[in-house]
Amino acid sequence: MIVVEVYTFDVHFTGPAGEGTVDALYEAGWDDATVSFDPATGGSGVASFDREADSAVEAIASAITEGRSAGVEVAGVSENLVPLAEIAERAGRSFATADHWAAGRRGPGGFPEPKIKRAKASLYSWAEVARWLHDSGLADVSLADVETARVCEVADALLRAHRLQDELTPRDRRLLRRAVA
Repeated sequence: MIVVEVYTFDVHFTGPAGEGTVDALYEAGWDDATVSFDPATGGSGVASFDREADSAVEAIASAITEGRSAGVEVAGVSENLVPLAEIAERAGRSFATADHWAAGRRGPGGFPEPKIKRAKASLYSWAEVARWLHDSGLADVSLADVETARVCEVADALLRAHRLQDELTPRDRRLLRRAVA
């Protein structure tokens, strides 16, 4: 029997802002995502997924493929960002404990740095925190969260490399592809 996990991650994309794009994304398969656009740019968006799949690779690859089929350009993949209060809740610990981990007063040290620093509620990469909690044995976290961290990092690097290689001449692209293959 295959156990289906839920993988939580964000897909960053660009495309025409509006209801038509949201409808196209929904129809393409993004019915398990919350889609929003940055009002300052109009065309930049993020879709926050809670996707059921057999693996993180399957979840993330299918989201990328579906987004492209709906006509948006997928710019990146990242895990979701959470404040310390949610870290505490997910880890089954008190807010004070999570705060002590983040400040280095408890635990083995090396708690992930916030991705977005805020005076009252900084945001942390849940995938990085899950990996840290798992590796340090401080909380029982889902292996799906740990797997998501690894796959998000690889998928994001591949998307970035694919986008950046267009800046090279065809000859230079071939040389680099051979060198890194």
